[in-house]
Amino acid sequence: MLELKLLLLLMVANGLPVILFRWLGDRFSQPVDGGALFFDGRPLFGHSKTWRGFLGGTVGAAIISVLLGYSMMFGMVFGLLSLSGDLVSSFIKRRMSRESSSRAIGLDQIPEAIIPLIVGAAWLGYGANTIIIVTLSFFLLDVLASPILYHMGIRKRPH
Repeated sequence: MLELKLLLLLMVANGLPVILFRWLGDRFSQPVDGGALFFDGRPLFGHSKTWRGFLGGTVGAAIISVLLGYSMMFGMVFGLLSLSGDLVSSFIKRRMSRESSSRAIGLDQIPEAIIPLIVGAAWLGYGANTIIIVTLSFFLLDVLASPILYHMGIRKRPH
């Protein structure tokens, strides 16, 4: 049951920004990096990483956390760390000359799952098996569900 709760928190933190984009379009979509470029001349994160998504995913995780019986603070930290992991992925992809929203299997899923799960283990006292199970579940769910969400018009790309 713990693994399902943690997986749901990851899905909300990372899925809510996509849903907010579909609902709101470009409204309130200021890029987290403010359009700044790194010393290599590429964006820090890219235009698809917005404050709306970052804050929305964090607040969404906090709300779901309470509904799952955890503290709001746990959910906020979990969501914040998950979306920070997503920013790390984007930063690395920009250094690899990949465009925003481009596909990088593993890099697109693992940092945003493993970072909050490691901190969550210290917070809630679960072990490495839970971290591995939830990370792999999140990875598989993302890879398998993305094409379906694309065909439903929820995602911009089929990955």
